[in-house]
Amino acid sequence: MPFNDRRIRRAGGMLGLSSVFLFLGALVVLGNLNEDFSFANDFVSKLGATGAPNALWWNLLGFVLVGVLLMGFGIIYGAFLRDRLTGGLLALFGAGFVFVAIPFDFVDSNSATSKAHFIAVCLALGCWLCGLARMSHNQLTDKTIRRRANVAAVAIVLAIIGFVTGLWTMPMTHRMVFGVVFGWTAISSIYLLKTS
Repeated sequence: MPFNDRRIRRAGGMLGLSSVFLFLGALVVLGNLNEDFSFANDFVSKLGATGAPNALWWNLLGFVLVGVLLMGFGIIYGAFLRDRLTGGLLALFGAGFVFVAIPFDFVDSNSATSKAHFIAVCLALGCWLCGLARMSHNQLTDKTIRRRANVAAVAIVLAIIGFVTGLWTMPMTHRMVFGVVFGWTAISSIYLLKTS
């Protein structure tokens, strides 16, 4: 892939920003259409849970399509960094996001689909954090990109520590993690667009 091709960098930036706007747009629209959904207290997965109204639309738009966009962004961002491993890890994050569309069953959290949903979330986030770790230790990567990766990783860890120590609830941790992941994606996408 020609790393210096501005059109490819622009495409990567547009894929990343599209994933952020699609996720937020689907969340706002489908969250408002679901009377049982609380933006402050519920997990985003509730929108696609077994038996939820418009669950199919949420899973297709909020998880599958967003995940596909994140895969494309990850591959291009890795190529931009001249680091296939980072690109692969970010693409695996997007693939994991696709599989988060397996509906969680809030009635039976021990069901096979609930377990698969949870595993997909953990694998996706794990791949994303490994991608950040790779970026932060790759001396060929620009200092600003390394710093951004470190800040995002530390923010995720602090969000989880806050939950474990009882400073805030799991839904709040959930919001913080989504905020960091999509915030990093938006900033990195804008960076790709600026360099193109």
